[in-house]
Amino acid sequence: MASQALPLEEAVQILQDAGCTREFTQRFIAAMEAEPIQVQLRLLRVQRQRQLDHVHVEEKRLDCLDYLRYMLEKQLPAETKPNRKGH
Repeated sequence: MASQALPLEEAVQILQDAGCTREFTQRFIAAMEAEPIQVQLRLLRVQRQRQLDHVHVEEKRLDCLDYLRYMLEKQLPAETKPNRKGH
C-alpha cells in the first residue's frame, strides 16, 4: 500500500508548532513541491540541529544561573536555606 503524501497545510502547521521561522517554512514548502524527499529530510535535519544548538546554549545559561544561586545559598545559615524542591 502506497503512503499518502502529507498535506501542505498539515506540514505548515507542524513547522509552526515546532517554532520554525517563516523563511524556513517557505523554503521547506518549496522543497515539498519540487524536491525529492531526501532534500526535505536534509532540510529538517539541519533545522533540528539548529534548534538543538539553541537548546544547548539555553542549558548553559541556566547552568550559570544555577551555579550563582548555589554559591549564594551556600552563604546562608542552614536554617534559612530555601527548599530546593521547587527550584
